[in-house]
Amino acid sequence: MAGSAPLHILANYNLPLKTALCVSRVMDYIKYHYDELLKLLITISSESKIQLEAHGIGNAEEEMATDLLTHFIEYKDELISAELITIDHAKAISEIDSFFSSHDNDEDELFWSGIETHPDWDILRRMAESVLLLMKKDNLTIKISIKNTTSWFSNNITCQEIGIDLVEKYT
Repeated sequence: MAGSAPLHILANYNLPLKTALCVSRVMDYIKYHYDELLKLLITISSESKIQLEAHGIGNAEEEMATDLLTHFIEYKDELISAELITIDHAKAISEIDSFFSSHDNDEDELFWSGIETHPDWDILRRMAESVLLLMKKDNLTIKISIKNTTSWFSNNITCQEIGIDLVEKYT
């Protein structure tokens, strides 16, 4: 029976079924944040055209900083505990967060709107590339799919669905 295989595996840990299922859901949740972190690091390491495409309508610069907070800063300890990242990975990713934070003032308005022209975005791209290399994930890239919904009377985009998948390079 297909449903009994997971129970057998979970029984090996001597956990009550309810606890084991909760642990499984938490691990799925942490794995989700890990995958999103990888997608984000690949996006940050990419040229501006891809960064803008991955974030669609909106401010790609701010969204990448917010996504780092959501998928790394808030779950750093859990990612390390689950052995999805190491302490060295966490330190390197934290440097990217610190770089974003160093631009978090009114004088850096050009940074937050200059993904295509501000020289610090090239620094961030190299930092993210280095992290991916350190994590041995430089074999991955992203595939972006976009679905636009337009207004029936103006043909303006009213909704945009963006899907980002992790894929191996050269596939």
